[in-house]
Amino acid sequence: MRNAWRFLGANLTGVLAVGACLTGGCAPKDRAGAPPTRQQELAGAYSAFEQKQYDQAMAAAERVLAQDSVGAGSAEALYLEGRVHEQKAQEAPNPAAAREQLRTARSVYQRALATKPAQPLEAYLRAGIANTSYFLEDYPTAAREWDAAFPHVNDPEAKAWVLYRAGLSEQRQGHFPQADRHFAEVQQLFPGTEQAKRAATHQGAAAFYVQVGTFGSNANADNTAGVLKAQGYAAVKAADPSGRQSVAVGPVPTYQQARTLRDRLVAQYPGAIIVP
Repeated sequence: MRNAWRFLGANLTGVLAVGACLTGGCAPKDRAGAPPTRQQELAGAYSAFEQKQYDQAMAAAERVLAQDSVGAGSAEALYLEGRVHEQKAQEAPNPAAAREQLRTARSVYQRALATKPAQPLEAYLRAGIANTSYFLEDYPTAAREWDAAFPHVNDPEAKAWVLYRAGLSEQRQGHFPQADRHFAEVQQLFPGTEQAKRAATHQGAAAFYVQVGTFGSNANADNTAGVLKAQGYAAVKAADPSGRQSVAVGPVPTYQQARTLRDRLVAQYPGAIIVP
């Protein structure tokens, strides 16, 4: 499943690991025999999450919420629960199960946001809503929440991912000028980064294509393009900097049309992808 369904948010959620007790700090350990405090439960929950002990992390978060579902610490516990559901989406056995985990994660993030947490937790919750919305193909919500999160994310790497993903969300809606402004800003503010390199490959697009393959041999590329044209598709070739030839079908003006086109081609070309 993880190979078939590429979870792009893994890069982002990794750098948004803000640690335990975002808003209130962690209290020292209580006296021997006393039940753990809320802060200690949260610290243990985040520690379990970082060790990929997701069931333990969820159980600890639930204990915090059982004490107080709307007060101090509840937003942190809910944020962690959302992170767990996102991780489970990566490990889901099929796309339907992955989407269900993403819907649950988004709902949890929205519940946490309703408690009106302080920054930076609010920004990380908005980033979580954006991330899950992106993979649920709700691109308007994703773009809006990325933009809202951006000013309040302090970590430079996370900030670059947020801005880049905002551009992708605009591009998926066919808002090409808005997307290009985001991509240009990524390159200006974060030059030389992975995010800037990816932004450069997306900048300047004005339509979508379905790329069916990349070939080291020009003859193979010509043959594939010929087969596609004989089937009635508008096939185009392009060379990358290394000289390899890509063959794509298009252009089409919307991402939805590109998805439909990919779904028609994927049986014949299993590696077909939408570009940009």
